[in-house]
Amino acid sequence: MYEKNVKQNSHISNSLTFRSAIKSDFSEILRFPLNKTELFYFFPSASYPLTLKQLEKQLGTRHESNVMLENNQLVGFANFYNVKKHQIAFIGNLIIKPEKRRQGLGRKLVLLMIEKGFKQLQLKEIHLSCYQQNTVALSFYKQMGFKAYAEEVRRDFNNQAVSLIHLKIKNTNSNS
Repeated sequence: MYEKNVKQNSHISNSLTFRSAIKSDFSEILRFPLNKTELFYFFPSASYPLTLKQLEKQLGTRHESNVMLENNQLVGFANFYNVKKHQIAFIGNLIIKPEKRRQGLGRKLVLLMIEKGFKQLQLKEIHLSCYQQNTVALSFYKQMGFKAYAEEVRRDFNNQAVSLIHLKIKNTNSNS
């Protein structure tokens, strides 16, 4: 499924660009989570509202933080974490600007992260995690070809037990 999606979406339209995040992007990213629940899905260890200090600390532990721009306006953000060179990495902190959601930009951002992971980082697998309550995102990732492989219990911002589903997609072009 990955190959089909990449072939259909491998080009970026003239209005969409993808680049490394820079410090001046952070103030815009802070405004993407609209409430405690969105922030929890985007950045579970953060406290609402998200602050620059929290974001900078998080990004210090992340790799390949990237932004997606539409007509030079920041519309999406994602990065990798737990990178094991030429093996696996997790996509994390994935979020789309609120007024740009449900327009296909999340799909494009995930495809770009997959392409970056498989082609540039030469990963064999890309993983991500999604809370079971985030049903829209969980369904979306499964449609993208990610397969669930594990589940664990975590605590949300209200200290309630929640299920975190771990998913992965394999590089079908990998020599493993």
